[in-house]
Amino acid sequence: MLIGRAIKVAFCCRFVTYGIRMSTLASALVLTCGAAANAEPPPPPAADAAEIVQGTNVYKCGTLTVHCLTVGKLAANCYLVADPNRKALVIDPGASPNCIRAYLTDQRLRVAAYVLTHSHLDHISALDELVAAVPAEVAMHPEENDWAFCEKNEWLPWYPRTKEVPIARPLHHFQTFDDGGLHYNVLHTPGHSPGSVCIWFPQEKIVFTGDTLFAGTVGRTDLHRSSTTSLMRSLGVFWMLPPDTVLYPGHGRPTTVATELANNPFMQDVPNPPKEKSRAETEASAPAPALRK
Repeated sequence: MLIGRAIKVAFCCRFVTYGIRMSTLASALVLTCGAAANAEPPPPPAADAAEIVQGTNVYKCGTLTVHCLTVGKLAANCYLVADPNRKALVIDPGASPNCIRAYLTDQRLRVAAYVLTHSHLDHISALDELVAAVPAEVAMHPEENDWAFCEKNEWLPWYPRTKEVPIARPLHHFQTFDDGGLHYNVLHTPGHSPGSVCIWFPQEKIVFTGDTLFAGTVGRTDLHRSSTTSLMRSLGVFWMLPPDTVLYPGHGRPTTVATELANNPFMQDVPNPPKEKSRAETEASAPAPALRK
């Protein structure tokens, strides 16, 4: 399950060490978020900028199949999570809408919903075209609404501004969904952005972490609307998950909760990690979840 491909790119949306190290691509993205100005525009692409797919991987997770398409200039992971009847969630369609659509057709997958872990351009840019071509409900946390479709959330020519689509499922902490054979919970993990969420499948012990947590590092918090304090608090949720839970991040390879607790330096800085609190106790103290089908 953990066999993955090392993606050799400096991701714009994560820390590399305790100090922030930005590549040229990262600097360009910061411009779109209002953190810098007066930079030279990127060179024109040699091919269709919207259709860069760096590779695919397929993982078997219990009864579910996870298809990972690494898309776009910034190498974000778009996940297609399918049940045995080929009903699928599309998580973070960040680029390459035609390729994602062709893959859905080739695998005979039927879209149950589009789910966004957050609204940064490399995780949302293909959304409008996909929804127009393959209609399904869109799920996103309400605190991402003001950024998702704004004029600053683009980086031309690679990531054009996403046209606004209706958000039929406003996501909230501990909300539960049931889409066919897809049973999952929402974990609100603000920090990288105020409405960042992780998508947790308790039965299969898998979590799609977006840009909250990566293998060995965490999401950047020097961007517009980010908060280091919020992110460090959000990381506490991973202390409450089973150690063998597999984490599928927004960039890079899969990892496990146990690996990150042992080796990720940021996990050691979590304030008062709730190691002694069981998941049952956590759910008991949470608001009653709203079941969606």
